[in-house]
Amino acid sequence: MQRRLLPLLALPLLARPASAVPSAYRFRIMREGSAIGTHTVTLAEAGGQLTARSEVAIQVKLMGITVFRLTHLFTEVWAGDRLRSVTSHHDRNGTVKDMTARAEGGAILVQGPEGPQRLSAEAAPLSWWDPRRFDRPLFDNETGKPLRLQWSRQQAAGGMTIFRATGDEEGEGQYAADGTWLAWRTKGDDGSTVTYERA
Repeated sequence: MQRRLLPLLALPLLARPASAVPSAYRFRIMREGSAIGTHTVTLAEAGGQLTARSEVAIQVKLMGITVFRLTHLFTEVWAGDRLRSVTSHHDRNGTVKDMTARAEGGAILVQGPEGPQRLSAEAAPLSWWDPRRFDRPLFDNETGKPLRLQWSRQQAAGGMTIFRATGDEEGEGQYAADGTWLAWRTKGDDGSTVTYERA
């Protein structure tokens, strides 16, 4: 299970009233300065539930030939601070991974390529759009496998906060003072730098 935030992170997590939830995030995905795709998160509230639909589309070409293609469709449904369900369809160069999760009987039940998992009711997928979940047990948003993560947190100019994760997943998210997702950075499989820029 995910390790709890280090003492460095004992400060209150970023607070954001429900009225401040944006309707969408749109990013260009950049690799070493070149655009290779998009990541969009669309949020909608209805009937006391928040639905977040994420769509990732990446295509890398070399001399006009596609050498890498990835699509990921991911939907989360939340009721307050409780995860209700997840569906994920991940296609990397034709290799497909499907995963579902649902709240049931005081647990999150996951079915995916890693086999069935029974996680705590506090568990959540590692989705970077909401930093308030980083103190929870987190699971992989492709496979449903529990993640072992270590976190650090840094305050930056203008009230911005930077969260960094290492361990099973590595990445760095930047957030405004109200928790709005601003940017993201990680390393590709080939060691190249991959960043998100607001579109």
